[in-house]
Amino acid sequence: MEAEYLFVGLGNPGGEYEGSPHNAGFETAKKLRALCRGPRFSVKGNALVSSCKWRGIQFVVTMPVTFMNRSGEAVSPLMRKLGLPVDRLIVCYDDLDLPFGAVRLRPHGGAGGHHGMESILEQIGSSQFPRIRIGVKDERVAKAGVVDYLLEPLGSEEIKLLDEAALKAAKAALDAIALGWHKAMSIHNAKNMAIEDKIL
Repeated sequence: MEAEYLFVGLGNPGGEYEGSPHNAGFETAKKLRALCRGPRFSVKGNALVSSCKWRGIQFVVTMPVTFMNRSGEAVSPLMRKLGLPVDRLIVCYDDLDLPFGAVRLRPHGGAGGHHGMESILEQIGSSQFPRIRIGVKDERVAKAGVVDYLLEPLGSEEIKLLDEAALKAAKAALDAIALGWHKAMSIHNAKNMAIEDKIL
């Protein structure tokens, strides 16, 4: 298995978590594989992986099956196996601080309280890798109920919005792979913020 990039979509395995806010990264990984018409996901260690190609660039799409707070245990071995530097890792995950359905690209940063990201940072020993965040903020959810909200399936309207955001995130990942991270940021951050301004 060879690749120039590793794309990681974070989530929790199991049917009971499908359609939940915390699985936004999984949904993005599935859409990314579909856009590239990559092979079906297969089990490699602690992850589901698909070797994809876009505009001549080989990359691996993966979904850790370790459960969220141990995501790094799946990502770190894959990084070593592929021999990739940390800046060739792209992680997609849900973010409670962003408006629901928003998509943001960042070149690096901390975990922001996200347990999956905390695990990855701990396992690979660096925060210097790009990430795509999908907003799942809900003003109605009290802090005491955040865990239940993140893990329970959303209603049909919210699932539709999250599905649209996952597709935007997947397309942004393809631009990052083909055009470079900073070019992708300039395109997609501006585009998505303009859409949000119209909605608000």
